[in-house]
Amino acid sequence: MNQLLARLTPVAGAIQAQIGDAFNMQNLVNLFKQVEFVDETDAQMAEATEYAKYIPTKPTNNVVGGGEVLKRKRGIGKGKRHAGTGTDIPLAEVEYDSVTMPVTGGTIGYQYSVFEIQTAMAANIPLDSDKAQAARLAAEKHLSDVAWEGEGTVKGFYNQVGVTVVAAQHDWATVTVEEVLEDVNVVLTPALTASKFDDSIRPDTFLLPSDQFTILAGRFVPDTAGKTFLDVIKEKNIFTASGKKLEFGSIDRINGKGLAGADRAVIYRRDPSCIQFLADEVQFLAAQPVGVDIKIPGHYKYQGVWLKRVDSMRYLDI
Repeated sequence: MNQLLARLTPVAGAIQAQIGDAFNMQNLVNLFKQVEFVDETDAQMAEATEYAKYIPTKPTNNVVGGGEVLKRKRGIGKGKRHAGTGTDIPLAEVEYDSVTMPVTGGTIGYQYSVFEIQTAMAANIPLDSDKAQAARLAAEKHLSDVAWEGEGTVKGFYNQVGVTVVAAQHDWATVTVEEVLEDVNVVLTPALTASKFDDSIRPDTFLLPSDQFTILAGRFVPDTAGKTFLDVIKEKNIFTASGKKLEFGSIDRINGKGLAGADRAVIYRRDPSCIQFLADEVQFLAAQPVGVDIKIPGHYKYQGVWLKRVDSMRYLDI
């Protein structure tokens, strides 16, 4: 930093006289330092797009104000033995509902001043690619919030409406592995039963909040040659016992996201027929001169998390 300042000091007066306070010498030095030594944007982008690892994602393929409507129906009712002469005949019915996912527009942009461009060109700093990358990152941060938490009436990954919520009855940090397994099976057993005649909704992923994952991975079961609680849960849960595949994972975004601040595990089928996140990439328009500034507006569309099959997901609050 000091060497760079020393190198630029002889021309500082000329540059400052030309550009004033729009882009002072310290800003130029800091930008120079970042370009030469520091690039945090790749890690930031990986964090912002983490939702795509857990939620199947596709473009909206629609216009703002439009959207998609999923209509669902299910039969309800059950026959019973008849007395022979009575009129107490049970009635079957059809239950209808629909899920609507409108397309919403999002915007982001970036700008330069003419003086900033001149100074950056003289210093050989790639402002164009850097600022465009920052704008894409800013858009992804917004989409990440929508994917995990939702926005307005649209719910996110861990707070969907209509999903069955089960409360664990034990503190996993202190109880036996059998009691932990009991909590796990309480949420898994109904999911296994519900998918008996419809395998397309059977959960295949068990996402544990990282705090609880750490507890299970750090506790060892006596007399098991070093097996952890997590090992036993994976081997002995009702899905595994029934020959069904269930992938366990961990994510810190669901720590404290359950009722009353509990950690929330998400058990779901990671399949686009059951759940999707609909969003587009940012598209930038042509540069638009405004005074001595050059503005580049961008836009993107999104719909949010579309839980097509509510019965393919369960929450376990621990």
